Formats: sequence, C-alpha cells, structure tokens
Amino acid sequence: MRTAFIAALIAALPLAASAEPMQIRFASPSAPTGLINVGVVIPWAEEVSKASDGTLDIKVFPGPALANYGNVYDRTITGVVEAAFGIFGPVTSDFPRSSVVALPFETRTGEEAALAMWRLYEKGVIASEFSKIHLLAVNVFPNVSLHFRSKQVKTLADMNGLKLSGEGRVIGRSLTALGAAPIVIPVTELYNATQRATVDGSAIAWPAILSYKLDETTKFHLDIPLANDSAMTFMNKDVYAKLPAKAKQAVDKASGEGLVRRYTTMVDKMTNDARELARKQPDQTIYTLDAAEQARWIERVKPSIDEWVKTTPDGEKVLAAYREEVKKIRAGM
Repeated sequence: MRTAFIAALIAALPLAASAEPMQIRFASPSAPTGLINVGVVIPWAEEVSKASDGTLDIKVFPGPALANYGNVYDRTITGVVEAAFGIFGPVTSDFPRSSVVALPFETRTGEEAALAMWRLYEKGVIASEFSKIHLLAVNVFPNVSLHFRSKQVKTLADMNGLKLSGEGRVIGRSLTALGAAPIVIPVTELYNATQRATVDGSAIAWPAILSYKLDETTKFHLDIPLANDSAMTFMNKDVYAKLPAKAKQAVDKASGEGLVRRYTTMVDKMTNDARELARKQPDQTIYTLDAAEQARWIERVKPSIDEWVKTTPDGEKVLAAYREEVKKIRAGM
C-alpha cells in the first residue's frame, strides 16, 4: 500500500512541474515611464500572461536593465532575453527592404506607415528579413522632423553643413541629399550631444522630443514628414516554437495587426501631443515649409530614393508594393 502511494506521488511530480508557467523576460529599452512601456508593452504582457491560462508569465524589464537599443536584437536572438521591443535603426543593415518606411515624404502618419509595413510582411514582400526571430508586430514613429539647437531652418540653403543626428542608413542618405552632415548618435546620448553642440540638431520623431527631454536642448523645429523611425516587437523564434499551446494561442491572438494598431494609436497621439506641447512653449518655434519650398525638398531627395531602389534587394518591387498599401489604407481598406 505504502509503495503504491509513493509511486503515485512520484508519478504526479512531472505534472506539478509542468503546471509552472513558462517565464518570458521581455526587454523594452524605452523609458520606463514612457507611453510605449506604460501604454502598450506592460499592459500587453499582463494581458497575454492572463490569457495564457497560467502557462505563461511575461515579465517586462523597461529601460536598459537587460538590453539597450543597440544590443536588444542580438540579445533576443541569442536568448539573453526571450522577447523584446526594439528599433530598426541600429540593425538597419539586416533589414534593407523594411527600411522602405524611412524613405522621405512617403507617408503622413504612423498608422499609414506601420500598417503598410505589416501588410508587406504578411504578404511575404519583406518576410525573409525576419527569419531569425518571430515577429509579433511592427511600429512606426511618424514624421521624423528636424530639430535644431540654435537655428531655424526655413530653406534648403539653411541646411548646408549642419551636423544632424539621424538613425539608419536611409535617413542618413536623405540628410546628405539635403546638404547636412549626418552623424549617428544613440537617442539616449542625444541630449548631451545637442547640449554640448556635438551636433546642431537631429532628425527624429516628435515622441522622442518629450521622452528624452530634447525640448530642453532644441528650440527650433522644422515640422516635415521627412521619414519614419520604425520599431518591432518580437520573440526568440526557438522560444516561441516551444510555447505551450495555450500560451502560443494567447500570444498569437494579441499580436499581428491588432497590436500594430494599438501601437500606432498610442504613437500618433504621442506625436500630436509632443508637437502641441512644443507649440505652446514660449521658447519653442515650429516652422513648416510652404508648398513651393517643400516641392524643392522633395525634388532634392529623389536621388536618395533612387539610390535606395538601386541598392536594395527587390527595391523597385518593395517600394511599389509599399506605395500601393499606403493608397489602400488612405482609402479605408
């Protein structure tokens, strides 16, 4: 009798062990109190954990606790963390087709760009670039505008020789075409670089102005849809493959276009809020180009677009598909 009891107890041990939720460390280098983490990443992790019926426990590590924007992609691939939010800028060379969202003057909002990018992924146009990870969603920070520490730029001539920070090869090409000298500086170091006049300003999306307090170091802004900064939410592909069925179901249901829209709703709001806050501050000046001047800027950056098409695998196909998706989105499709 006693032997049978012990055997039954031993047989139950694997079952008890399997009841423990699978632990997922989610690295999100964005500011801990920023809206990306507070508004999307942390609530998403909590909701997915709850929906997994006890099979999954996603713990978010906001800020640079486990990874920064420069290494979060590699740390997820190598299993230092299991999931992450990261920007494309530091790994642009691994995603040449996906950098189509950074081309100048192509979209008006983050929603347009992000939905178009996600649909290119779903249709296989850019999917091959994500073979090392399991992609959950993409996000786009819209309207990479120009922000200057001590000079208001109003014309192309005003851009000549300015040292401007910009993430990614495509934005760098656009800045060069406009007469500026692009310098790569991590966004976390941009405050000091601008304050010390290492750069004259930056090409960056409006939300970063608030998140990284760049309104304290830049006073003049040129509000143009120069480009978009892109980001992604992703998992280590081997970890995703090993998820219990209920956990995988919970992750899948909360990802995809629904999560893309969740990000873009937040980011477009952040963009508008940051712009309006700067507009209301007496020491901030926001300038927009008139139609004739903007046409000159668009004409000036065309060679950088042609260069992107020429040097990007399937560049012509990708750009045509991207523009077609943007048209559909603007038409409500």
